[in-house]
Amino acid sequence: MTTQPSARLFAMPSLPPAASKALRLLQQPRVDARRIARLAEDEPAWAAELRRLAATPLWGLGSAGDVEEVCGRLGFRRGVQLVAASAVAPLLRAPLPGYDLAEGELWSHSLAVALATREILLERGLRPCEEAFTAGLLHDVGKLMIGPALETDPVPADAVELLVEDTEIRAVGMSHTEAGAILLEHWGLPYWLVAAAGAHHAPGENSYLVADLLHLADTICLSAGLGTGRDGLRYRVSSEVSLRWNLSRRSVERVVERTVEALDEAGELIPAGRRR
Repeated sequence: MTTQPSARLFAMPSLPPAASKALRLLQQPRVDARRIARLAEDEPAWAAELRRLAATPLWGLGSAGDVEEVCGRLGFRRGVQLVAASAVAPLLRAPLPGYDLAEGELWSHSLAVALATREILLERGLRPCEEAFTAGLLHDVGKLMIGPALETDPVPADAVELLVEDTEIRAVGMSHTEAGAILLEHWGLPYWLVAAAGAHHAPGENSYLVADLLHLADTICLSAGLGTGRDGLRYRVSSEVSLRWNLSRRSVERVVERTVEALDEAGELIPAGRRR
């Protein structure tokens, strides 16, 4: 069970109600695409976002039809990805002045991390993990909670020497990783996703696949400049995760190269001027 949010944090952002219900439905082993389509009928804006993302090269459905057709053609696992992306994309695209993030920057980083999880597995000769992709999209949602508080709290004079997480703790009493776990739990998302987001900068010694991948992908993206904030170069892969995955320098370079290519292919998903 996660801790309760600090009283100094602002209200938790909400997902579109239909999208939230769809994500809960998709936690079940088998879900008929018609059930997702019926939810979309009640929320045209979310349905339009879902269809728009489905038509981009990342999901590759071209001029996709209605939501039932989209979910049916994608299949269950990729359908979860798309529903999650369409639910959070409008939130993550918004500017966050408290983090000095312009419009689209948080979304661009989140998408880069999601794509990097795939490239890490391919580099190791493994199949992509759809759960890790979804975790990549959602890993930094805690910044949505803390960002408004950082706008109103004065930044300490020595903040330039601190990691972003340290600045967050000094300002509101918790880091964005902790806030993210609280928010994902509030949205009713599964425990593995809550745990992975909550530990993506410091996975435990006995971490599991999704948490490892999320930590690796986020650290690689931050270090390569596919990220946000002034302190990206100061993050390092944990020693435990490094031993488990043993990626060479050249492997990491290939992951970065292919992630950048995938971002370029994503095209309209990334606002102009926010691509590397």
